[in-house]
Amino acid sequence: MNTHQTLNGSQQQLNCCCAGKSSVSSTVPDANNVREPSQPLHRLQVQGATCGGCVKSIEQTLKSVSGVSEASMDLTTGIASVVGIVEADQLVEALQRGGFPAVVIF
Repeated sequence: MNTHQTLNGSQQQLNCCCAGKSSVSSTVPDANNVREPSQPLHRLQVQGATCGGCVKSIEQTLKSVSGVSEASMDLTTGIASVVGIVEADQLVEALQRGGFPAVVIF
């Protein structure tokens, strides 16, 4: 069973960590719009995100990686945008550890 850690530290199934709760939309600015020209933009296709709680977990996981300035996730497309001086492989590994498989799309 694929699980991930929730904000309160409990393990939850990916389908869906906030079942029965209202949908949560992220209020984090889109990383595409806040990046400095000198900082690279990484885009990742993330699997397993089914709700606003998943999005928040993914964004926090990405922001915890050293070198990341901003991260945002679009639940509809499954694409995470990350700004920062960081290797894309580090982002994929962090998400994998969090229970969200991901691949770099550009």
